[in-house]
Amino acid sequence: MYFPRYWHRSSARATNPANGAQWPLTAWGWDDQSKETAEELSRKRLAGVVERVEKGLEPGKWNWYEYEERPLREERLEEITGESGPSAVVTRSRSGPLVLNTSSIMFVDIDLPGAQPTMRGCLGVLFPKLNSAAAEEAQKETLSKIQNAASWQSGLAARCYETPAGFRLLVTHKTYDPKSTESTELLQSFGADPLFTRLCGKQSCYRARLTAKPWRLGIPAVPACWPVPDELATKHTEWLQSYSAACNGTAACRFLQTIGRSTEVCDEARPIIEIHDRLACTGGKLA
Repeated sequence: MYFPRYWHRSSARATNPANGAQWPLTAWGWDDQSKETAEELSRKRLAGVVERVEKGLEPGKWNWYEYEERPLREERLEEITGESGPSAVVTRSRSGPLVLNTSSIMFVDIDLPGAQPTMRGCLGVLFPKLNSAAAEEAQKETLSKIQNAASWQSGLAARCYETPAGFRLLVTHKTYDPKSTESTELLQSFGADPLFTRLCGKQSCYRARLTAKPWRLGIPAVPACWPVPDELATKHTEWLQSYSAACNGTAACRFLQTIGRSTEVCDEARPIIEIHDRLACTGGKLA
């Protein structure tokens, strides 16, 4: 789990010798100790990007912005430190919601079949009204599958939450290395999204959204990604105020029940449960 404190973006233009196409290019550098080191890395990475273009490789045919191959560029807002270092970090995601990132306590998000971005989280309005019966059946069926999968895991204990599009599990009985085969297999057994499963390993952490998605509140995404450029600082601050006000009375999830073959809560899970439930489960309306 790595969320660098310092970021720097370098920019340049390069020409593809095969067709004369000009490409505006950028590359980010990062470091946890100094802005200077972050700038040095950004220039080094940019030089590699320029070199590829000047050798005839077109943007789009290779991924220099590969999400899976660099740290997440998100602002660190709160940190929980365990005996061996940071065990969790609250960050702000690129679209604006707060996210809890954990180094070893597993989260699993499971979407209902056919869940769409415009759906809301309460059971009665999860799907359009004409399909409410199907929505209720899909929820019952998915929860049954989750409970069945949990029953096959020896000693597993997990807190199960309702989310706007399905369910979330917070596994409490032990820690998991996000890069391990054990972690991947458990995520897959619950039907976790394949991209989420892959990114857990790539980023060495599990992630759980803590606050509402902006579009569910009727407001746009955050106007600036981290680090916020000076020219957007005022607009960014205004957005944060509007978003915070719009989040009042909403929740990212709602606790339903404990599932699995035990009710154990390991020491590492206790502070994760506290911060997750404090920030994600305080409102009545799922968003």
